[in-house]
Amino acid sequence: MTFTILSLTAAYALVVSLLAYLVLLSRLHWVFKVLSTAATVALIPLTFNAVGELRGLPSDGPIPSSFRMLWAEIVEPNQLQGEIGQVFLWLQPLDSDNYPVGQPRAYQLPYSDDLRIKISGAMSDIAAGEDIQGTVDAEETLPEATAEALALEIEDEVSDQQPTGSASVGQRFYLFDPSMLTFGTAQAPVTPAKPQ
Repeated sequence: MTFTILSLTAAYALVVSLLAYLVLLSRLHWVFKVLSTAATVALIPLTFNAVGELRGLPSDGPIPSSFRMLWAEIVEPNQLQGEIGQVFLWLQPLDSDNYPVGQPRAYQLPYSDDLRIKISGAMSDIAAGEDIQGTVDAEETLPEATAEALALEIEDEVSDQQPTGSASVGQRFYLFDPSMLTFGTAQAPVTPAKPQ
């Protein structure tokens, strides 16, 4: 997300610099120069607020390989309105010694019945007061398929999920197999051995 924010900031700075170049060197009427400068200045706070809103969106990239699950929200598909289901996870990444790494983050996965069952079970354990740790083992279940076969599979899933057969604008699809995901009681962090 930080890369997105920096990219948008750099793009806006480029547009402003090109506008400044055109305003200074062009032979446009001074009214056009004033209007374009005023519009650019007026867009600065709007851009700032819009970029700030991006920080709250869940990541649609891969989830961490080891994490503590804090909570989840399951949005089931609605065929009548043409909405595909989503699973939103609030996760705290863990390192190899089970220590938290960075801040908790929201993630978004495509809905599936298998994923719903696993997430519902983990949420029940969290509601009962347990700390739940999850792991993703991608190496065991990744199919040996070509890039073309995976692209066709994603295209078929998209056309099955949406009546129009097209993805919504800006939506990225992360192919996630729920069998890669396992939940269990959170393990204690590995502490260093005491010197003797």
